[in-house]
Amino acid sequence: MDHRGCIDDVNQLACTSLGYARSTLLGQRLADLVHVDEQPVLFGAIEDSARTLMPFEMDCRVQSPVHGLRWFAVQARAHQLEDGRLRWFCVFNDITDRKRHAAWLNERNGLLTALSHNLPGMIYVFREGPDVAGHLDFVSEGVREMFGATPEQALASPWVLYNRVMPEDLARFFQQRDEAISGSVRLHSEFRVLNAQGEWRWCAADSISGFDAEGQEVRCGYIADITEHKLYQEACVAAETAQRASQAKSEFLSRMSHELRTPLNAVIGFAQLLRLDAQSPLQDDQLRKVRLIERAGGHLLAVISDVLDLSRIEAGDLPMSQESLQLATVLQDAVSMVSEAAEQAQVDLAVPTLPLDVAVHADRVRLRQVLVNLLSNAIKYNHAGGFVRVHAWHDAGRVHCSVSDSGAGMTPEQQAQLFEPFNRLGAEQTGIDGTGIGLVIVQRLVALMNGQLSVESQRGVGSVFTVSLPATDTAESSGFAALDDWPMPSSQAKIVYAEDNEVNVQLVSQILALRPAWTLKVAHSGQEALALISAEQPDLLLLDMHLGDMTGFELDDALQANPRTRGIPRVALSADAMPDRVHAAQARGFSAYLTKPLDVVALLRCLDELLGGAGD
Repeated sequence: MDHRGCIDDVNQLACTSLGYARSTLLGQRLADLVHVDEQPVLFGAIEDSARTLMPFEMDCRVQSPVHGLRWFAVQARAHQLEDGRLRWFCVFNDITDRKRHAAWLNERNGLLTALSHNLPGMIYVFREGPDVAGHLDFVSEGVREMFGATPEQALASPWVLYNRVMPEDLARFFQQRDEAISGSVRLHSEFRVLNAQGEWRWCAADSISGFDAEGQEVRCGYIADITEHKLYQEACVAAETAQRASQAKSEFLSRMSHELRTPLNAVIGFAQLLRLDAQSPLQDDQLRKVRLIERAGGHLLAVISDVLDLSRIEAGDLPMSQESLQLATVLQDAVSMVSEAAEQAQVDLAVPTLPLDVAVHADRVRLRQVLVNLLSNAIKYNHAGGFVRVHAWHDAGRVHCSVSDSGAGMTPEQQAQLFEPFNRLGAEQTGIDGTGIGLVIVQRLVALMNGQLSVESQRGVGSVFTVSLPATDTAESSGFAALDDWPMPSSQAKIVYAEDNEVNVQLVSQILALRPAWTLKVAHSGQEALALISAEQPDLLLLDMHLGDMTGFELDDALQANPRTRGIPRVALSADAMPDRVHAAQARGFSAYLTKPLDVVALLRCLDELLGGAGD
């Protein structure tokens, strides 16, 4: 260009690239060729260069009659002639493809960034490089939580991420990745990562190969935290193993029970036949021996039954069918089964007449088994002329039934060992039959029926065993309270609900419409929630745990950092019912953690309790 900015000379390649004939370009102002938007910048650059004689660079568009609108990178350097005039030497490089690729990358990265806001993990774009590390074209913000690094650090060097992967897992990942790249197939890899909080977490990377705007191969992928899923899998495997072991144990005990009961049936049966045979009566000495055989067989049968019951209870394989039962009916059945033993032992058995409306929620067969065991022990460990008394009463939603005796009683040391399996507390030296696990079974059966077993005993005085079970009406009730039966809170209250799902917003809005005194404001993002809470100063916050722009815990961190919002009660609403999330919310001081799908009654009951004094 000459001192006026007009083209003084041009080579043929410039004519071809710009799409003009050489005769057309000569004498034309360079600024007139570029797009009108870039002309002021070019004029300014030329003026500065004329004043300082410094070179300049800029990108500009040229409307070519042949090629259309093209992008060029312009480099210019001023040269002063002997007469003081200036000339500029300019180089034009066509960068249209580079600009299009940059625009494509910006559009793609913008789309990936927007997508990553709604995902808990990390999105990335990878391409091969000169070494094993390769190169990352894009990394979403999820890299901060998962790897404790910024996107800029990861883009500068992938080793920032690789160095936080457990070494043995990293070697396996590289091998799997190289095999996947060479075969252009999908890749799934699992590895452990040291996250921002210094915790080792299991992650899974899934990726697939593709091509960028220039036709070069890239691999697009997503990394997710699968720690809870891993723990769940391990728990499933452990549970399945335990279940198989339990089933094997139950099957073994069932087979052993069958194998033992079959010969015992013959032993006891034939002993009874010998004792009862009137045609060939036994002599007294023979009769005594047969009674010993029968008694020993009965004892062994009781041991087998108790061991099988205890094993099934421990394995969770004991069938239970709980219902509303009249205590008087079950107690009468139990008394009829032990009354003969009481007569033979010369023990007075006294049972009160209970009203039929005294009812408990229990399993009929197992409750009868509990009462029979307690009554049998009270008789067996008593003395001639002693007594056994039964009392029942209703108190605070529970029915209590006690069995007291005038037996030998127990020392505090014996009571401490009372529920140890096969520990007979020295009774094995008295000649009284027993297995040492009857009371253990009683205790666990009562617990399975949501009850409690307590004991009071004094050596030389006797013992009192008390069973406490949930009381119920004789007719089964549904167990659900009608909303109309609840007192309607009159206190005014302001509630802010942070939720990005409109369906959930509508549901909670309709639920809280049942409380006209409450005002509900909704924020559809974390940032909107922060602004709304700061402006409204609500009485209570309902926080979804997965908002579009932040997690519920991140929102809680921001609230706790502000003294004006630190003390507001928070209730978490989440579809994530994982125990670690619930415990984390409790540790942070959340008033409650309610899981979705929401229980309407539970939500209202929770808010009624928390807002009982709001606005008073």
